[in-house]
Amino acid sequence: MAAGSPFDYAGWVERARRFVAELARVPGATVRSTTVEPPATTAQLAAVEQQLGLTLPESLREFFVSGSAALDCHYVVEPGDGVLDDILPDESDIFGGARLGPLSELQEFSRSVGEWAAETWVAEAPDQHAIWTSALPFARMNNGDYLALALSDPDPPVVYLNHDDDSSVIALSLAAFLHAWERLAYLGPEHWQLLAFVDGRGQLDAESDRAARLRRLLT
Repeated sequence: MAAGSPFDYAGWVERARRFVAELARVPGATVRSTTVEPPATTAQLAAVEQQLGLTLPESLREFFVSGSAALDCHYVVEPGDGVLDDILPDESDIFGGARLGPLSELQEFSRSVGEWAAETWVAEAPDQHAIWTSALPFARMNNGDYLALALSDPDPPVVYLNHDDDSSVIALSLAAFLHAWERLAYLGPEHWQLLAFVDGRGQLDAESDRAARLRRLLT
């Protein structure tokens, strides 16, 4: 991704779909889904913004209207005993795939995030409460965690909202997140897998030796 160039969301979506589809040839891999919805219309986007009572950040708007209104690409890899020892030593399998949106559920995501911030331990932790209440979730995981944009900047950073531990910024922009996630084989994004690949600042590091070993395993 060249500095200053527009991010190609449509290209990213197609590469994510193709990666998972082609993963079937990797030993131990199972492809669960390669579903990609067409881009959202401006009318669909406007309806969701009206529901939310806000204008989506430009990066997220562009993702939905030029990339896809929803992705559900999912894989699982069970590579065998010892193979993951130098990548994810506490795991016997790995999973991932680009699962973002759907745009139509952003209001429900926001409602759930707001309830968690108000009714759980997050309400008693001022720093974490501030993160949750300023976040716009755009992807939900089965365990109750979310990927979100922190609505504190014109090009907001990506935050991992952890429902039972500290939440934190994992990329300085949506484009930076998508670029790094692609280089990390769309791992997770549940924290016990994805967040094994962060640098000293807690942000995704797709150029580490561990990340290189992951790519070699899945290609």
